[in-house]
Amino acid sequence: MTLRKCIVTGQSRDSVQMIRFVLGPFGEVVPDIEEKLPGKGMWVTSCYQTIAKTAEKKSFERSMHRKVLFSDRFLENIEQKLVDRAVSAVGIARRAGRVLAGHAKIDRALRDRKVLLRIEAKDGAEDGRNKLTRLDPNIPILDCVYGKELARAFETRHAIHLAIAVDNKKGNDGLMTKLKKDFGRLEQFRKSNKNVKLENSTYQCIET
Repeated sequence: MTLRKCIVTGQSRDSVQMIRFVLGPFGEVVPDIEEKLPGKGMWVTSCYQTIAKTAEKKSFERSMHRKVLFSDRFLENIEQKLVDRAVSAVGIARRAGRVLAGHAKIDRALRDRKVLLRIEAKDGAEDGRNKLTRLDPNIPILDCVYGKELARAFETRHAIHLAIAVDNKKGNDGLMTKLKKDFGRLEQFRKSNKNVKLENSTYQCIET
């Protein structure tokens, strides 16, 4: 577990619950969702409300000792990047042959104890979801992504019920770790209160 200190709250958390930010070439704050961009990293808890407070508290400015810029859709862009990351993880799992799609396939796999993880569309019907849950209530469920978003990994219009199948070839399943991290950060971001705005007269915004 790698601990990082949030520049807003001052609390140290596992990095899987954090988002890394860097400054771009023009002094703009850039979310580094993949944690690969060069430059000094600034870590903030993956929470809409916490990130929105960065302007009020001048958190990035204090960390970098300079004025910073925000894009005009800063919070929305972060959420979209988190969604893209989660959907990309599903795409990796699909290409690896690990994804089961559809109620019937998942039903059979659950009865055969071949499911490690379920992914349910945030806007999916409760009835179908509950039927699968009753087959094995101990299987963890990720449910922070909407059906149209999940569908991007399958070239279809909607994806409601997905599952990650057991892989008997691997001892250390890095795919499970990736899915839990990418979906976990998005869930933490989305469930926080959105009745806040990134506003502060001392900050300039750049259009993106």
